[in-house]
Amino acid sequence: MARPRGAGDYPMTVISEVALDVLSFLDEIREVLIRHNISSRELDRLDFEADGRDVSIRTRSDPRGESYPPLAAALHTIGRTCHDQGVAVAELSCIVFLPDEITVELVAGADRRRVYRFPVEGALGAAKAEPTLLPVKASSLGTSPGQAKVA
Repeated sequence: MARPRGAGDYPMTVISEVALDVLSFLDEIREVLIRHNISSRELDRLDFEADGRDVSIRTRSDPRGESYPPLAAALHTIGRTCHDQGVAVAELSCIVFLPDEITVELVAGADRRRVYRFPVEGALGAAKAEPTLLPVKASSLGTSPGQAKVA
């Protein structure tokens, strides 16, 4: 089934009565999204209700750039982290696909919310280039006034 073009909400039932761990659950969601030709570049958010049995997919009208991490890599990293942290499928509230990070909101009781943040660069995509900062200190030995010397 082809998905409609443009931004929108697409409610769907993803899993059956079989209880899955978070890693398997997100892998199943990935398969559904692939079948509907939805990539991570097109996702705005995934909302989870009814202990994960109901998933609402919100897409963007304009896809993100080519450097956005692939769907498989993003959902696997999120699933592995949640699995390792003992997160249950029923705790998933939403996954939000932002320009610089992907956030996972969890609900653990009426008043307890947790948020996991996954930077798009580094954790999910290409390694983030970080400038190397050298410690600098002022010195009057061998330098002109106003210049700094590398420590």
